[in-house]
Amino acid sequence: MNPVEALLASLGACQSIVARVYASKFEVELEDFRVDVEGDLDLDGFFNRSEVRPGYSDIRYTFYIKTPSPAEKVEAFVQFLESKCPVGDTIADPVNLKLNRIVIEN
Repeated sequence: MNPVEALLASLGACQSIVARVYASKFEVELEDFRVDVEGDLDLDGFFNRSEVRPGYSDIRYTFYIKTPSPAEKVEAFVQFLESKCPVGDTIADPVNLKLNRIVIEN
C-alpha cells in the first residue's frame, strides 16, 4: 500500500472505529458495518507534468450498514459519525502544515 492509499484506508478505519464507539449512544444496532473509500488522483501533479494538485482532488466513501434499527436513527447516527471522525476532519478542513526544521547529518 502506498501512502495515498494508506490515507484512504485511514479514513475508512477511523469512520469504522467511530461507528463502533458511538452506535449504542444512538441506539443503532450494528450487525455489520463497512466503508468503501475511493479517490481521484491525477499523477501528473506528482510527476510535475502539469499544474494539477499532487494530492486527491475528490474522495468518496460509502457506508454499508446492516441494522434492524429505524432509518431515522441511522441517519442521525451517520450525520454524527461524519462530524466526529478525526481523519475525515483533518482531510476536509485545511490544517497548518509546516516544516519544523531541517537536520542535515554527515
